[in-house]
Amino acid sequence: MENCDPKADSSEALHSKVVKLETDNKMLREEFDIQRAKLKDLFLQKEGELERKSKDYESLSQECDKVKLELEDVKSQLLVTGITLKSSTDMEERKMEEIASLQQLVHETIEESSNCKTIYAMELKKLHDIIRRLESENGELKAGRQQSPQRTIQEPSSLVPSLMLNAVTKTLARKLGADTFNSQDTVEENMCKVHGDDHAQEDVEVLRSLLVPLEEEIKALKDKLRSADDLLQKCQCKHTGVETSANPSLHATATNTSFEGRHTAIAQCDMCSNYETELVKEQKHTEDIKLKLLRAEKAVDRHREELLKEIGFREEIEEKWNEKKEQHKLQVAELTTRTDCAEQDLKELQDVFKHTMVEVRQQLTVITNEREKVQHELEKLQRENEDLVGKYSVHSQQLQSEAINLPNVVEDLQELILRGHQELIIAKIAKEVVEEEVDILRSDNLLLKDEITMLKDQTEQLEAEKQRLLSTQDKLKSLDKIHQATLAQIDELSGEKNLLEDQNNELKSRVASLQQELDNSETVQKDFVRLSQSLQVQLEKIRDADTQVRWQHEEDVEDCPSCRSMFNVTKRKKQHCRHCGQIFCLPCLNHTVCSGPNQRPSKVCDVCHTLLVKSSAPYFSTEVPHSPD
Repeated sequence: MENCDPKADSSEALHSKVVKLETDNKMLREEFDIQRAKLKDLFLQKEGELERKSKDYESLSQECDKVKLELEDVKSQLLVTGITLKSSTDMEERKMEEIASLQQLVHETIEESSNCKTIYAMELKKLHDIIRRLESENGELKAGRQQSPQRTIQEPSSLVPSLMLNAVTKTLARKLGADTFNSQDTVEENMCKVHGDDHAQEDVEVLRSLLVPLEEEIKALKDKLRSADDLLQKCQCKHTGVETSANPSLHATATNTSFEGRHTAIAQCDMCSNYETELVKEQKHTEDIKLKLLRAEKAVDRHREELLKEIGFREEIEEKWNEKKEQHKLQVAELTTRTDCAEQDLKELQDVFKHTMVEVRQQLTVITNEREKVQHELEKLQRENEDLVGKYSVHSQQLQSEAINLPNVVEDLQELILRGHQELIIAKIAKEVVEEEVDILRSDNLLLKDEITMLKDQTEQLEAEKQRLLSTQDKLKSLDKIHQATLAQIDELSGEKNLLEDQNNELKSRVASLQQELDNSETVQKDFVRLSQSLQVQLEKIRDADTQVRWQHEEDVEDCPSCRSMFNVTKRKKQHCRHCGQIFCLPCLNHTVCSGPNQRPSKVCDVCHTLLVKSSAPYFSTEVPHSPD
């Protein structure tokens, strides 16, 4: 019985040890499973975070590519805008050069017209001197003729002033024709010079150059009318002289009366023929003036058409320029909006990048902390394993050092062997379990190391992406500077454009004023045509004065020849001009001239007042006469 008790105690101790080892093994397994579940959750969480980071990284890379493409588009658009701005500046410079050349041509034409005007003024002064001298000679001849009525016999000598008058009128006509032709030639030369530059300036200068010879011709025609009236008065005086010389009471005592009568008749016929030739020449000269006026009208029509074409061309250019200006404004606005959007996207990307960097750093710190924890746990397990191995070795040494007290009974010995064998199996199983756990921990450690290396690679990639984003940020800053310079250039060009628009408006106002001057010159030219027609009619009337009776009967006239108004009994009465004998209405006979020895006032028409009163203004100076029927 005593031998059985220690065996039972040893078996109970072994059983308790086995139970204790099993409980320890269970606890270790539970702890290991818990740690393994934690590691698995941590690993899955890290994998999800890595997938999310990879997606964020892909989205950031796509956004960076988009920003790069937008930056390239902005660069290309900036280049295009620079080229368009350069072309617009070149075009504006060309326009300024053309305007300067046009202004220079205008100044040259003005100087030429002023020179021609001075030349014409000098010639007019010379002609006025000649006319005054001829008038003084004519007055002296009239005074001499009134003092000596017997000088009717010396009629051939009176032909000298008439011949001089004819010569002077010929020279006047020749000079006037030469001046008009010279003025026409200069006008054509000016038109050829300025034709390709500015038609409006050309028309105004041409009309100004045409006005001077037309005014001179009007003055010459007035002088010729007065000279023709003087000649007619002389003819009438000579007719009366011939009649008095033909009276037999005056020539009763003379022996050569028949010879003197024939001589005066011959002189009278010569003077009439001279007057007729002069009138024919004057008629030819008026026809030449008509032809010149027709040419001038055709030139004015041609210049008007060219001016209209030029105005249309300018309007078309202005429309194109306005369209390009609007397009340029739209492009600049679009570029500014796109640059603003790009700057905003860049700021957003910078914020996102900073946020992601902060998150990645936080996650890296968390991962490093968890790795340190896992490393501590692994070291703890290794120490526990080593402790277990050390305990086993201690127990094995104790067993080896203990004395072997084998039982003497075979059954007890078999039981002891079986118990030892069972303990050995349990120890092997525990050893295998611990080895499996160690292998699992080693594999987990390797996985964590791989994860750490992968995270390090990702951090390096993120750092590289950060550097690339910083470089793109620097590029964006440089592009922003270029954009600011371009905006400053655009502002400068807009100021230049406003200046050019002001100059264009000024030129438009000048063109409008020149158009007004052209219209005024056209009306003046039409008035000149009507004036020439009325002068032609008056010249024909003066020419036909010797062939018909001047006095008109009231029954033969139904309307006023000056204002063309019908006569009636109540309102308008018929009145005779005391000089030409024609019938006019009362408003048209508003001039009075003193005549006769008693200086009686006589009502005369406008034409006769101009002929009789030399100091008066011409009748056509205030109002253009009515065109003849």
